[in-house]
Amino acid sequence: MKLKKLHIFLLKAYLPPFFLTLFIGMFAFFLIHVFTYMDEIIGKGMGTWVLTQFFTYSFISFLPAAMPLAVLLSSIMTFGSLAENYELAAMKSSGLSLFRIIRPIFVFILFLAGFTFLFNNFILPQIMLNSASLLYDIRQAKPTLSIKEGIFYNQLEGYSIKVAHKSPDGKTLYDVSIYDHKDGLGNNIQLYADSGYMKTSADTNYLQIQLNSGARYEDIVKEESNKRTRPLMQLLYDQLNVNIDMSDFKMKRTEKELFKGHHEMMNIWQINNEIDTFNVEIAKRQTNLKNQFNNYFLTNTIRTISSKKEHRNLRAFYESLNQDEFKRSVENAQNLVRSSSGYVDSVNEDINGKEYSILDYNLGWHKKINVSFACIVLFFVGASLGAIIKKGGMGLPVVVAVVFFLLYYVVSIIYERMVIEEVYNVVFGSWFPLLLFLPLGIYLTYKAAKDSALFDITVYTDPIKKLFSKKVS
Repeated sequence: MKLKKLHIFLLKAYLPPFFLTLFIGMFAFFLIHVFTYMDEIIGKGMGTWVLTQFFTYSFISFLPAAMPLAVLLSSIMTFGSLAENYELAAMKSSGLSLFRIIRPIFVFILFLAGFTFLFNNFILPQIMLNSASLLYDIRQAKPTLSIKEGIFYNQLEGYSIKVAHKSPDGKTLYDVSIYDHKDGLGNNIQLYADSGYMKTSADTNYLQIQLNSGARYEDIVKEESNKRTRPLMQLLYDQLNVNIDMSDFKMKRTEKELFKGHHEMMNIWQINNEIDTFNVEIAKRQTNLKNQFNNYFLTNTIRTISSKKEHRNLRAFYESLNQDEFKRSVENAQNLVRSSSGYVDSVNEDINGKEYSILDYNLGWHKKINVSFACIVLFFVGASLGAIIKKGGMGLPVVVAVVFFLLYYVVSIIYERMVIEEVYNVVFGSWFPLLLFLPLGIYLTYKAAKDSALFDITVYTDPIKKLFSKKVS
């Protein structure tokens, strides 16, 4: 389609509010996500580069979630502004239908829907993998070193440190007590000093403490049994340097391969392969359970009583037994059932877990696709609403867009939960929110094309006023 001046005008009117609302939507989701994990981030001494990576991954990961909201909101704002300034009416008066007017923006939405699918399928899994592994490493990192006055500090593995006072710079210490129990034999090494100076090594792997005017006591204990005969070593010093390992305080990166077991880190083909793997495993467990019953439970019940005879018919077998043999056979069957019940329960739990995973993966598969179609459906809802309410800007359009988006979001969450609870199948539960909005979009588009005053309150109040005025006269 060759771009015309009208097309360029409409795209220029649509793109600025779209990118603005997309950024605002992503930022809103990003703030909710960051505040959820803020307690686990603060106080860990994370470097600027680590935090920049985490925040960047988190921000970009919400692009698919914010895309339908941005399309809906920008469509209402754009066409509401065009209608409010009578530009939409001028276009229609020149012979253009509403469908001809929205066509260039609709083509852009189609490209946007395709981009959203490609992003969801190829880029987002890698972003989610990096974000999940980085968040896990941040969670595992220890809080930064913070020795407070008059309180034992025990975050350094194998050491307990207490200082009576600290200088304002936090490095000069007074009345220092250090208990070394890294050998696991109690506080067999004790250090006391009138003052000290604390700093970290250049590679930040060690805490270096220079102790002044103090004493060092060590109980030389090699085994628990020689406590009574152990020698005591005492050292008086003017200055003593102590190096304490702080490598545990540095964030260690975990292999990303360990986090690839979730559908958010996979594309649709990898999800299909994972679902096939689950189905194969379920079939194997069911086959093994059936073989266990036939080859172990049933056969052992029969052979316990009559090891020399083979009975293919269970009823015939029990009819051939005398009273004592029948009693022993029933008791043996009960014992076998009791011993096998744990195995059966574990198999059922494993199968139920895999079936739940299949539902979850199927939901993830459909969500990677239906968000693209959500952009298309919500575009028609937003464009027609803007043309009908004839109001642009950040006031009423924002309220209307948020209400419709929250409705879509809440319905999606409800039906996802119903799919997990097996009330509806995956296809219906995943696509019903769009099926709910599709006829709404068609209806609103039809009304907008007919210049219907659907949201004009006077259309509904004037007939009532006329009715009452006739009665009064």
